[in-house]
Amino acid sequence: MIEKIHNIPRLFYGLPIENGQSIVLAEDQSHYLKNVLRRDIGDSVRIFNSVHGEWLGHITAIGKKSVALDIKKQIRTPETNTVEIHLVFSPIKKDRNDMLIEKAVELGVTHFHPVLFARSIVRDIKPDRITAQIIEAAEQCERLSVPTLYPLKDFKKALNYWDKTIPLMAAIERTDAINLSQVDLKTLKTGLCIGPEGGITPEEIDLLNTQKFVNPVSLGSNILRAETAVFYGLSLLSSKLNGQTQES
Repeated sequence: MIEKIHNIPRLFYGLPIENGQSIVLAEDQSHYLKNVLRRDIGDSVRIFNSVHGEWLGHITAIGKKSVALDIKKQIRTPETNTVEIHLVFSPIKKDRNDMLIEKAVELGVTHFHPVLFARSIVRDIKPDRITAQIIEAAEQCERLSVPTLYPLKDFKKALNYWDKTIPLMAAIERTDAINLSQVDLKTLKTGLCIGPEGGITPEEIDLLNTQKFVNPVSLGSNILRAETAVFYGLSLLSSKLNGQTQES
């Protein structure tokens, strides 16, 4: 019986991939295949990255801390999609932040920008842990690219370092700003800014309004939790951007 492609384990591999290549997986990935999935010599594995696409390989050796693969064939070519979605967000409590990261990857975020606002409750992040979550989410949702995680910055510094060619949609509560669903996007590179659990302060709103690259937007009349606002805003943005790529 031939194993269906979607049932074959899928792992991110950050180095070059080519046909006939033999590779040794990292210790954590080897442990996952050997001890969690109980894979054996001869079993299939998929590996991928955004530069080289996705490839099918087979396990050729299993050591104490390593698993070796032979790469057999390419099953997906690299994507030519140039869409970029930058998410500016405040860290929130652990379980909710875990869900935020996972779902944002699924919804197409390409760049994560964690920011400390005046009312941010969580004031620190664990970059290694979040990076691992990002990679795992990319593996699970079948995307080729793994989003970039930027260092945590305070609000003003984040605005100073922002690439001014990328418009930033800042979701601001209780305003008469245009609804995000009605925004006419002019570029395939767009950012979404969602404030902390306590909301964006008036002083921060004033600063956002002075930036030419910032577009104040509304997510509707309901006041959403931080992670809900992220999911709703990203679903609107990704739909708009994907629609533009299909038309071009």
